[in-house]
Amino acid sequence: MIEIYKTNVLKKKQAKEIAKKIKALFSNYKVNFDLEDCDCILRVDTSGGILDNNTIIEIFRENNFYIEILPDEVPILKI
Repeated sequence: MIEIYKTNVLKKKQAKEIAKKIKALFSNYKVNFDLEDCDCILRVDTSGGILDNNTIIEIFRENNFYIEILPDEVPILKI
C-alpha cells in the first residue's frame, strides 16, 4: 500500500528527522519526501499490511508540521 501526503516540510534536515521517526516505529515502511513538489510530498509505502495514517499524522503534529492525506484521483473514462 502506498499513501501520499501533502506537508509543509521544506528542508532536507526536517524531512530526514521525520522519516527517521516514522522508520523507528515502522521499520517495514519505505519513506521518502519530494520537497521540490509544490505540495512537499511525503510518500509512504509498505509491501505488507496496512499503513498507520493516524500515527504518521501524530508524528507530524508532535513536531509542529502540517500533513494532509492526498486523495486518490481516478480518471473518469468517457464512453
